[in-house]
Amino acid sequence: MEKLIKLSTWCSVIMFIIRCALSWQVILLNVSLYDLFCYAGEAIGIAVIFTALYEKWLWRINPFDKTPKLYKQYTGTLKSNYDNIEYSAKLNIKQSMLSVHVTLITGESSSNSITASIDSIFGEDQLIYCYLNTPKSEFRNRSEIHYGTAIFSLTDPLHLTGQYYTDRKTSGDMSFFAKE
Repeated sequence: MEKLIKLSTWCSVIMFIIRCALSWQVILLNVSLYDLFCYAGEAIGIAVIFTALYEKWLWRINPFDKTPKLYKQYTGTLKSNYDNIEYSAKLNIKQSMLSVHVTLITGESSSNSITASIDSIFGEDQLIYCYLNTPKSEFRNRSEIHYGTAIFSLTDPLHLTGQYYTDRKTSGDMSFFAKE
């Protein structure tokens, strides 16, 4: 967030300077406080639009931004300690510079993140999220609606590995590969 605020502020200042430079003759002949406020408003408006575009998409192409860039879709497996069966799953990720939303879909249920973040823990980037899992009604006799937490290692954005833990006192391992 701090990086985005600095970017927005610098963008506003630069746009204001450019706007004043384009109107230097008007400023020299008739200095008007009203005109300067109008120029500042224009600069702030452009900076807001640029900042919104940057936060949503442009940060992905910035080589200096160290935020891990995740793919939109992954396929893989998860294995629970409850039944020791390996299940196929899809992982969908919606990511912007400041937010992450994760959806995990199996043949029996789907999970949606309630909160999610990318954090550096002991020098390793990790995707950590809490979720609500909603099984299909036909499986609820053995798999009730539940909350959980998942943690993925982001050392390789093409291959996410991690674990999950649920409020049903179950846990498991997950492995996903990006669909490019």
